[in-house]
Amino acid sequence: MISKPEPTPHTPEDAVPEVVPERHIAPEFPEGISPPLPTETTPAPAAPPPVPQFIESSGVQHTGKIRQTPKARKAQAGKVKAPVKAPTLKTSGYPVVTAVSALRSLVVTFAAAVIVSTIFMWWTSPDFLPVSARKELAPVQATAVQRAVLKPTPLPTPIWFNKIGIVAGHSGLNRVGQPDPGAVCADGFNELTVTSGVADRVAAMLRGRGFTVDVLGEFDSLRVGYQAAAYISLHADSCENFGYGGFKSTAPGNRMTVREQDTRLNECIRQNYAAITGLEFQPGNITLNMLNYHHWEVISPNTPAVILELGFLSYDRDLLQNQQDRLALGIVNGLICYLAPQAAPGN
Repeated sequence: MISKPEPTPHTPEDAVPEVVPERHIAPEFPEGISPPLPTETTPAPAAPPPVPQFIESSGVQHTGKIRQTPKARKAQAGKVKAPVKAPTLKTSGYPVVTAVSALRSLVVTFAAAVIVSTIFMWWTSPDFLPVSARKELAPVQATAVQRAVLKPTPLPTPIWFNKIGIVAGHSGLNRVGQPDPGAVCADGFNELTVTSGVADRVAAMLRGRGFTVDVLGEFDSLRVGYQAAAYISLHADSCENFGYGGFKSTAPGNRMTVREQDTRLNECIRQNYAAITGLEFQPGNITLNMLNYHHWEVISPNTPAVILELGFLSYDRDLLQNQQDRLALGIVNGLICYLAPQAAPGN
């Protein structure tokens, strides 16, 4: 009796038989070498991850695990979540922090260099350098000192230090707007001819010496608040014959603001004018009109000033009419005596 073969259990189409490989494709240890036994000091090696083994059978690839069917893979794929992106670190302020740190380092380094160099200069003797180096630096140091000495410095004197005001007495129009020739002789020779001629000559001489000169009229508006290094008003005495000649000069009688300068200017004018012209000084003929001359009320109280009567139109006529250059030179020498004593004649 032929026995019927036992029926093969029915397996679904999707079931894949599990195949357990006899050994790994790449064994951990070669044949003949057994792994070391674990001891108390040596921990047992961890089991290596299973290496998949592919076995071809009926055109189907199998691994050690049950292969998923296409339906199973689709179902599994639907459950897979999208990968979560790792959070990124914001670095927007990093360049600013880096720049500030670099700037702070530069400032600290510069400050330290300044402090160290300053201390070095204060407490380092010139003998610190070798003799040869000091000899080489000597010409440079001498040049630096010379330049420091020759370096121009601002003048402490005001900008008008070299300006001089010269008044040609009776020139221009008088208070009522009429010409005023001053004292007049019988033949027409007058005071204005003398004062204007001498004033122009004085101005030319002073300008040749580098001074700034203003020639003002008797009632010139420029005289109001006029400020200069020196101020002199030129006049001449009458044509009456008193039997003697001579000149007169005086500073403002009542002004005290620059009294010392006024006195010194008057003394320089008096001495030099007498020396050049040969005329005698007549202090007894100084009048109140000279002491209270109307210009003293309007010019700057800080301008040294003097009024000068050049001589008598009668007794000193030849000198006043024909030697005006000589009169001008006496006045210029007096002004130089006051303004630049070291440059005055005889010094």
